[in-house]
Amino acid sequence: MTDRPPVHQIVHPMHRAPRSASPRRRAIPAAAAAVALLAAPLAAAPSAGATTSPAATAAAPKAPRTSEMPERKLERLVQRLRTEGRAVAVTAEVRRGGRTWSFDVGQARRDPGRRVEPGSTFRAASVTKQLVAVLGLQQVERGRWTLDTTIGDVDPALWPGRESVTLRQLLSHTSGMPDYLLAVLGSAVTGQDLVDAVSTRWTDRRIIAAAQGLPGSEPGGFAYSNTNYVVVGQMLERATGTKVRALVRDRVLRPAGMTDSAFAVRKDAPRPDLHEYARYPGSGTLDLGAFEPSLFSSAGALVSTARDLNRFRKALETGKLIPKRLVRTMQEPLSDGGGLPYGLGSYRLPSPCASGPGWVQGHDGASFGTLTFSVGLGTNRQVTIAMTGRGYTERTALAQARLVQQFAYTALSATCGEDGTDERRATQPLPGLIDARLAGLPAT
Repeated sequence: MTDRPPVHQIVHPMHRAPRSASPRRRAIPAAAAAVALLAAPLAAAPSAGATTSPAATAAAPKAPRTSEMPERKLERLVQRLRTEGRAVAVTAEVRRGGRTWSFDVGQARRDPGRRVEPGSTFRAASVTKQLVAVLGLQQVERGRWTLDTTIGDVDPALWPGRESVTLRQLLSHTSGMPDYLLAVLGSAVTGQDLVDAVSTRWTDRRIIAAAQGLPGSEPGGFAYSNTNYVVVGQMLERATGTKVRALVRDRVLRPAGMTDSAFAVRKDAPRPDLHEYARYPGSGTLDLGAFEPSLFSSAGALVSTARDLNRFRKALETGKLIPKRLVRTMQEPLSDGGGLPYGLGSYRLPSPCASGPGWVQGHDGASFGTLTFSVGLGTNRQVTIAMTGRGYTERTALAQARLVQQFAYTALSATCGEDGTDERRATQPLPGLIDARLAGLPAT
């Protein structure tokens, strides 16, 4: 075993190589804080070097120069996720045109011990929202819905009293609906409380009923709520007569070439290769293998890989899933998103580059044991990184989110054109990951 994770530059997409694990560290004692835990701004990634890559991808003549991918720097960041961030496993893929880099380290499962490998599946959690937003926009493309289609237009009985809430409000988290996860977690305080709370099977009807019992707010302002996407999922099923898992499979996964992904809401569905663990105060490393996937439903049921999520971004940006005009609609912010300008299932961050697309687009996802960040810059540059061993103390959670973002920005900086990075953009503070910051953290 070694402390330094090797990196493999993949030219053929199906190449595999084993990865090494890193030693465990002592658990950090309980710190405090519930939902505001990750609200502090995070430092942006330093820019990568500006040397010219000798191996240009197959591109048109006069394509802008790009720097070499800083593999050693990215290796160190992945390793720091294992040490400073106390991740159990990390898997990542960086794509620039036709070139791919894979970074994997740690243990997919601790007992029995099994190393993480390229192509390992994991719970992508709220990255799922992008796929469900695409399904909703496909209904718009077909002329069956508009963004002003209401819950009542589809089924007035779905949520009495909220019939006038629109698709736009649901997809942008401006509906005022409360987050059902607050009811699921209840007063969970200990690690065993958390395991018990997330190990019970849920139906969409039960999820919506739980949300209806919580106080909401008037539509208009941004309030991140997983309930919005469960409702959209129900609207899709009632409008099409098809289950969301089949819609995701047929209308998103297959067209995008996401061959290793699944919308997993049943325990007999594909389970992730990366076993879920949480770094929970007073409980050390908490095994979340009993997690009930129905709990996330259309808000976060996707099991995927770094490769597949990068394929999704490519398919989305090139107009393969919805027309480019609707991609622009999806990505245009409708609110400040609590610091992350939020559109329809998608948010944006400043580009680190001095030229080219001005925004990094994507989403993050935080299941109870896995943290994911999947973003892209234009049509040919994608980065996805995921880790297990999600932290529930301020120190660990901030370290994890900061390093995940730093990895992505370091990789994207290496894709900048001949004008290089914009130091002002590349060094400004980044807001915390939205799913980890605003939802799903039990009080400790």
